[in-house]
Amino acid sequence: MRDIDYMDMNDKDDDSSSKSAVFSSGEKRIFYLYGDVNAKSCADIAYDIYCINQEDDEDDKRERDFRRKPIRIYINSFGGSVYAMWMLIDAISCSKTPVHTICNGYAMSAAFQLFLAGHKRYITPHATLMYHQIYCWRSGKYQDLVDDREHMDLLNKQIEDYVIERTNLTQETLELIRTKKKDTYFTATEAIEGGMADEILKCSEEQ
Repeated sequence: MRDIDYMDMNDKDDDSSSKSAVFSSGEKRIFYLYGDVNAKSCADIAYDIYCINQEDDEDDKRERDFRRKPIRIYINSFGGSVYAMWMLIDAISCSKTPVHTICNGYAMSAAFQLFLAGHKRYITPHATLMYHQIYCWRSGKYQDLVDDREHMDLLNKQIEDYVIERTNLTQETLELIRTKKKDTYFTATEAIEGGMADEILKCSEEQ
């Protein structure tokens, strides 16, 4: 089975073009997902999230009034792999240390889902979110395609349930987007109104 992309056909992986994720070490705890959502970019961030949680767990045992300093993930991405997306979403969701996601350009497709995972979600005034159904290529014998369809139905349900849980979007809205095969865009203001973001981040503000 081919990896399933939650992205447009033209959004291909190209490891030579740019860094997908950069971690600022030390006290800043800042990640930048400025490229494809793929196995490497998501694994790099997930690994450090787990490491930071282990460090904070130890400090929490030693210090009576210890407060966990949030991890920040800045997102500017057209999307990528569904499986890599879920891996990083689970890492964020399971993190005891708060993870804040900040969209300061665009978070589309799989990157939209990652943005939703933040314990707090910030969006800059001119940023754009985009949701659409999963996209994949398939070939093989008839039964192979039947089996793939069953798996696709499961993935689609997982994604739609997740979006409904994390936003004010309804099942009816998502079904309309799916049946009309629409790429649906949201401005910063619409993201707030739709329960996708918690706050519009002014340029002068520091998280």
